[in-house]
Amino acid sequence: MHGITLTSAPSDWEILQHTDGYATIALKGHYNVHPAALEVGVEWAKPIVRVMREDNNETVIPWIPVGEVTAGENFTGTFDTKIKIPTGGLYRIETCLETKSTLPDITWLYRGDCVLHLGVGNVFIIAGQSNAGGYGRDYAADPPHMCVHLFRNRSSWDLATHPMNESTAAGSIANEEMGIPGVSPWLAFGKKYFEMTGMPVGFIQTAKGGTSIKLWKPGEGELYLNLLDKIARTGGKYAGVLWYQGCDDANPENAPHYLAWFREFAESLREALGYEIPFFTCQLNRFVGGMNDECWGMVREAQRLAVLTIPGVTVMPATNLSISDSVHNSAHGNIMLGERLARQCHYHLNGGEKFAAPELERAELAKENLLCLTFSGVRLGFQLFTNIGSESGFTLEDAEGKIPVKFVRYNRQDMNKIYLEIERKPAAEVLISFAWEADPVRMPMLDEVTYLPPLSFFKRKFDIQ
Repeated sequence: MHGITLTSAPSDWEILQHTDGYATIALKGHYNVHPAALEVGVEWAKPIVRVMREDNNETVIPWIPVGEVTAGENFTGTFDTKIKIPTGGLYRIETCLETKSTLPDITWLYRGDCVLHLGVGNVFIIAGQSNAGGYGRDYAADPPHMCVHLFRNRSSWDLATHPMNESTAAGSIANEEMGIPGVSPWLAFGKKYFEMTGMPVGFIQTAKGGTSIKLWKPGEGELYLNLLDKIARTGGKYAGVLWYQGCDDANPENAPHYLAWFREFAESLREALGYEIPFFTCQLNRFVGGMNDECWGMVREAQRLAVLTIPGVTVMPATNLSISDSVHNSAHGNIMLGERLARQCHYHLNGGEKFAAPELERAELAKENLLCLTFSGVRLGFQLFTNIGSESGFTLEDAEGKIPVKFVRYNRQDMNKIYLEIERKPAAEVLISFAWEADPVRMPMLDEVTYLPPLSFFKRKFDIQ
């Protein structure tokens, strides 16, 4: 004896973006009393709803009558209501039709439709190319978690599992991969973020491998249009964008425009959403055997400058992550990256402990042939894996040409300083670069606490006189 049928409701497995600790859901449906009850006699009937925790069957919102009700003949009708649900889950939404018989003191509850595995927490858009889609092809233990969900390419919510950019029953979609996707950073991100916040995490996957930022051009890029379609299907409220892209643009034609194109994309998306959604971005890792070193440096520098010139953008280095082929992060590398980004998001979105990579702040001569580099964001000090200048990742040049770095020195008394012993005294202006090539230094120095390398930078100009 089914009394309630939902015609509009959240989907099973859906994660709803919270605002100030709550999400408001809309329920619509129709109700009817079973003919057998009508034969006995019915005095009144009303649809009711409640919210339960799925892990322990605890009542979150007890049975309450729905809002607007339109009654028809024989105690049938429709309803339209909204319910405010606190962060957490997983929840079960139950509906029921409560009736009063004409017989004395007899009421009946007729069961109705349910919504299962619902969470209220944080939803993130995944955007970019293959390292965002996830191409880690090696083994790594990264199992699913009941509170980390994914809006799949088939346009339905589900438990998040690898691969997160699969195309089963998806039809023809703009972000369909040609190759076989693998482990991405985002399941690890979701589990770590849930651990730190206690709130479920949802993902909207829009990335595609081997693609240029041109495909994210507002108004015409097919990946941008696909993103807008996913937004229309998932409600438009998100905690942030997880952006990892740029390998395909490390070429002479695109690299000089990368920052401007990324700004155009970010500003257009924010305008479409109606709020300043945060962007959590990654600097490029490496391309073994890759060409156009300077172009890779230009894209990484653009990714660093985006943080300084576009509000609400952060960046995470990736140059010390392992890879599973010439250009794709390995499964273990992606798990590491996901957990790092979760910590950074927790800092910016929830006021958690600060988590950011060191960044070069200033350069000055300590002695004629000794350059002192001061970094911001250093937690305790640096780990150096070599003191040989050619293996350090630093390169220098001035008006006279390149300046070879002979040795790298570090004194624990100066926790945020690195000293470069160079072959000659530089001219007044010096250009300093770090970890900028297509395949940069394999073992960059790391912060002793966060184990993050400094952000890559390319031809930063310093007046050292």
